[in-house]
Amino acid sequence: MKMKKLIFLPLAVIAVFFSSCAGSPKVEKPAMIQEAKPEIIDDQYHGARETPDWVFLDENELLTKEKDYYVFKFQETGKDLDGLKLWTRGFTASSEIARLVSTKVKDKFVGAAAGDKDKLETYMEEVVKSVSQAQYSGALRKASYWWQIRKVKVDGTVEDVYEYYLLYCVPKDQIDSAIERALQDMDKKVKPKSEDEKTARSRVKEAFSNGL
Repeated sequence: MKMKKLIFLPLAVIAVFFSSCAGSPKVEKPAMIQEAKPEIIDDQYHGARETPDWVFLDENELLTKEKDYYVFKFQETGKDLDGLKLWTRGFTASSEIARLVSTKVKDKFVGAAAGDKDKLETYMEEVVKSVSQAQYSGALRKASYWWQIRKVKVDGTVEDVYEYYLLYCVPKDQIDSAIERALQDMDKKVKPKSEDEKTARSRVKEAFSNGL
């Protein structure tokens, strides 16, 4: 996997400005502090290796790298590294992935239904509920990574925190099948009340035919 080099960023620059008028004493204005980009002060490789590129990629970029899997990145922040390690050991991938999938399904419903969203509200809610309860046993932890960063806030206070990242992948056919089953089950349980609703359902199914 292509890696990105660990970059240590500078702290915020504190600029103090002075102004004066002829014949008047100089008056010091309050310091103006700009919030800086976080500074990486440690990581799990202690600077000896490069940071994995997936840490920097957003969800869409991660998906383009996998042909047969959906990729999910999870993040937790805290001041205690041991506490975050406990979080990773207690992490329930299947339920967390189901939660993310249900959110994505709802977003796709809204986009595909367009102006007919109100006609599909109950239908959508039941499908979303179904996929949120699905068990994705094929979920596999692909990678993990942590770093410690230093943040300088606008008020000048400094905060050191850890960020822990987990990368999981799930076979696409497992998630796509769960969505398809939910749509089919709802079609059997609740018949469309009008031709408009039927058309709206068809648009939603067409949207999901290309995957999540």
